[in-house]
Amino acid sequence: MDGTGPYGRYYAERAAAGQRTVLWPWVLLALVVPVVLVGVFVHGDDRAEATAVHQAAPVPVREAAEGVYRAGLDLAPGTWTTDGPARGRECVYTRTGPDGAEVSRGVLHGPAAARILDGEAVVFTGACTWSVR
Repeated sequence: MDGTGPYGRYYAERAAAGQRTVLWPWVLLALVVPVVLVGVFVHGDDRAEATAVHQAAPVPVREAAEGVYRAGLDLAPGTWTTDGPARGRECVYTRTGPDGAEVSRGVLHGPAAARILDGEAVVFTGACTWSVR
């Protein structure tokens, strides 16, 4: 170095005083920066792929048993029918509107039908198997 400029004078003064120039920060940067850049390029694509994964919406079922369902999401809206439970047993269905208020409720001992509209939720309990027409 020719000793001009702020850094040149600094290094020239240190050399004249017999002091060594500290190199470890530069060595550390020379080692760490390439490792970080390689990591970004090697693993950067994996993260992009993970965010691009698209899962298809579930297909509404056309047959249901005991459970809680949302019409339009979990089951198809329409008229749902059942042959009823086995002798001596009962089935219950409870429909609730989009606001959560109960729309209708039925306790079944034989064949029945219930109209379930899009956006409503229904709870089927008992041993009945329901299907939509």
